[in-house]
Amino acid sequence: MLDFIHSTRYHDNRDAWSKNEHIKNHSTVAELLNRHETLVRKHFQYEPFDESRIADLLNEFYAFDLPQPVGENSREEAELEKNALPDCHVKPILDNHTIDLIVQLANEVNLFKETLDAADVVSRYTTDTLQAVRSRNNTRLMMLLDTLASHEIIPYNWQAVIAKKRLIISSSGKKYLDQHDMSSTLNRVRETQPGVSEKHFLAVIDKYVKLIKGKQVE
Repeated sequence: MLDFIHSTRYHDNRDAWSKNEHIKNHSTVAELLNRHETLVRKHFQYEPFDESRIADLLNEFYAFDLPQPVGENSREEAELEKNALPDCHVKPILDNHTIDLIVQLANEVNLFKETLDAADVVSRYTTDTLQAVRSRNNTRLMMLLDTLASHEIIPYNWQAVIAKKRLIISSSGKKYLDQHDMSSTLNRVRETQPGVSEKHFLAVIDKYVKLIKGKQVE
C-alpha cells in the first residue's frame, strides 16, 4: 500500500489543472487505502471491479460522514460506523493567515454574492458562528473547495461540515447546499474537461495555494 502511494505521487503533465486533478485523485486513493480498508475490501470483492463499482465505492466514501439511519446494520456498515468521525463541527484548525488568503481568493473570483470581510470571518470561525453565504456559481465553488482539500488546506470532510451547518445557499437562492448537491456537482466537474475560463480560474486558485503554503508565486 505504501509503495503504491509513494510511487504514484508525480506525473509528467505541467498544466495546473492536470496537476491538481492528479493530486486530488491521489489524495482520495491514499485516504481510502489508509483509513477506509473495510470500505475498500467491501467493493473489491466483486468481479469485475469496473467503473460502475468504482463509482459506487466513491459515492459511499463521499457520503461517509452522513448520519447513519436508525436500524440494524450489516457487519461492514457497523465497522464503517465505528470508524466514522465523531462530529462535523467546525474546529479552529486554520490559522488567521490562511483564512485571510482564502477570503481574498473568494472575493477576487466573486465566489459569493456577498463580499467577505476577513476579520469578521476569522472571528466567526474561531467561535464557530459562521453565517451562511450565497454562492454565485456552485460548480466553481466545488472546484475551489475540492482543490483546497486536495492540498490538505481544509479538511477532507468539508462537504459534511458545510451541509450539516448549512453554510452555503445555492446559486439559485432556493435552498442550502446539501452533501448530495455537492457530491453530484463535484462528480460532474471531475468528468468534464475544463475550458479556457475554468483553466484561468484554476490558475488563480493555484496562485493562492502557493501563497497559503508559503511558496513563491511564479
